[in-house]
Amino acid sequence: MSALVIVIVAIYISVAVSLIWSVMMQMSKHAGLGGAFGSGSLYTVFGREKGLDTLGRITLALAITFMVMSVITAYVVNLPTVH
Repeated sequence: MSALVIVIVAIYISVAVSLIWSVMMQMSKHAGLGGAFGSGSLYTVFGREKGLDTLGRITLALAITFMVMSVITAYVVNLPTVH
């Protein structure tokens, strides 16, 4: 494998692990059985929360980066090798 493929795959794996971590951190907010059925707004005083908090924005950015990296990784891995 070329150095470019190794670097791209390493970045891809780190983004994937970071995305898993951020989703798991958000799941811990509503970890009870009621959270599975949509009672996440129970903890707000004035109804549903507006917008995303910092962790939500990080998760969104990681999800977009993961999708872009998926396309880039598929392209780079399938490049023909020059001998």
